[in-house]
Amino acid sequence: MKIGIDVGGSHIGVGLVDERGNIILKKETDFIKKEKLDLKIIIIDTIVKHINQILRKSNTDMKQIEYIGIAFPKSLRNNTFGKAVNLGVTGYEIKEEIQNKIKIPVYMKNDAKCAAICEKRYGGLKKYANAVFLTIGTGIGGALFLNHTLICTTQNDLFKIGHMIIQKDGIECKCGKRGCFEKYASITALKQEVTRNYNISEELTGVNLYNFIIENLQDEKMQNILNTYIENLSMGISNIINLFEPEAIAIGGSFAYYNDIFLEKLEKKLKENQIAFGDNYPKLLIATYKNDAGIIGAANIV
Repeated sequence: MKIGIDVGGSHIGVGLVDERGNIILKKETDFIKKEKLDLKIIIIDTIVKHINQILRKSNTDMKQIEYIGIAFPKSLRNNTFGKAVNLGVTGYEIKEEIQNKIKIPVYMKNDAKCAAICEKRYGGLKKYANAVFLTIGTGIGGALFLNHTLICTTQNDLFKIGHMIIQKDGIECKCGKRGCFEKYASITALKQEVTRNYNISEELTGVNLYNFIIENLQDEKMQNILNTYIENLSMGISNIINLFEPEAIAIGGSFAYYNDIFLEKLEKKLKENQIAFGDNYPKLLIATYKNDAGIIGAANIV
């Protein structure tokens, strides 16, 4: 058995995963904006606490764990993560800190790639040789498979799809550029538009945001927000289709829980934008494992 850890922009999930990719036991924690001041300490303490709780509750001995895999929202170089813009942390040597506290080998990979590994090995992308995985939540990440192989660069463990420019001189991003895809098409971007237009608190949970959208779905103001969001999302995905011509695109992260609101509209808009592809239009999928994909993929790094 292995332990998979998924560290997101506002969420930590830790799971005990078996050899078939099943999560035996899982512990999760959400953190709010004000807690991010001490985020490095919070992440380490939360991970260690959850690992110990999971081992105790599952009656699992430490010796039964092959390794710990960590999915982290940033590029990896020499086992150290650079600046994670959606977390606000820099130069985070998380591997050494976890190994010092939990005497088990630790491996790490970019979070979007971990989720993609799960969906390719166990989920909806299993049968597709050439495919793209997108994780849409706090930000936007992605991974590319060509001939069933996960594409990785030599310098960074990343596929910076969220920082593709879709608006010239657009909104400033935490990465330092303007007009990035994730500033217009992440769930964070959607939440900001909803809370701004309806003058409500930005401290909405994902569930509360979903429920608020559903409650106001017939409102003209909400329809305008959603239509603009779909326009921006389809613009970025259309670029991905043009670049890589995938057989399928799977979307995970928080977006997977909004599929009843967005998927049909997104597919329609993409087909309007991709008329030239005809019958070669890629299959659009919602990730089978949704937010669990990061944990399962992290447990399958090696």
